[in-house]
Amino acid sequence: MQASDYWTIFMETGAPEAYLMYTRALKTEETHVPDDPRFGSAGHGLQ
Repeated sequence: MQASDYWTIFMETGAPEAYLMYTRALKTEETHVPDDPRFGSAGHGLQ
């Protein structure tokens, strides 16, 4: 699941554990983006 999916669950339920999963997923997405997207295979990084 992506961070936006967890956010949707949180908005629908208000469950604090869904918010914690959202913040964890968001941090994971942010840390897995390469500093220089020019290097690596096609489709790797932001495009």
